[in-house]
Amino acid sequence: MIRNQSIYIGPTIPEHGLSFGQVFFNGIPRRVFELMQTSAALQRLIVPIHLLSITNQRIRVQGSPEQRAYSLLASSRTTNQNDEGVTHIMSSSYYETPVPGRQYNSAGQIVNPADGVDPDGAQRVRVLGTAAAQTVTLQNNATAAGNGTPFAPENSNHTLTFEITGTSTSRTVLFEIAGPSGVYTPHTAFNVTDPTKFGTQTTGGSNTAPESWQVEVPAGYSFRARIGAVAGGNVAVKGKAVG
Repeated sequence: MIRNQSIYIGPTIPEHGLSFGQVFFNGIPRRVFELMQTSAALQRLIVPIHLLSITNQRIRVQGSPEQRAYSLLASSRTTNQNDEGVTHIMSSSYYETPVPGRQYNSAGQIVNPADGVDPDGAQRVRVLGTAAAQTVTLQNNATAAGNGTPFAPENSNHTLTFEITGTSTSRTVLFEIAGPSGVYTPHTAFNVTDPTKFGTQTTGGSNTAPESWQVEVPAGYSFRARIGAVAGGNVAVKGKAVG
């Protein structure tokens, strides 16, 4: 079953209106639902929000089902045979995973969402609300080296996906994180369009060829995209944070 929000973390597919990080609220749109019924790859890469981090990790494992699904979608093969043997997409094991700390029964106990329903059809759990995506600006058309504006998670929005654009002809953007001490150190970000590419800095990203990256920022920490050098124009680093 799909609970609250789900997110697509595969490559952008313009012909089907799908883009990385696209969030679906209160269920899946019919057009996407129908496509999922014929595409095991989409089933693997449209997941509940709470499985975003673990699925991203699996995508980076060479030969994993998630990595194969990403490769299939990257080659525009959205209608491949279901490799899980699932007869209906909602029976996928992904959607049977409990949401730790977010579902409770009337006694205040954490329960599995598959525990059942009452005679009137009401579900025997209370699902707490999930925070809306948070808009983040790390650098706003900066023309000189500088720290920019750090990001600190709010309402459990700890997964930050951001894009680097701008008119500059060259730039170096460094990814850094600070804990309670306030001391910033290098932090690894993962490239959105190529999950096998990762690092603590990049020299890419422009208006004609934007770069997209993703990082995890634990509660109590802050992240920044510091500009180490820039020439020939400006640099913008903006994105969205989700829980």
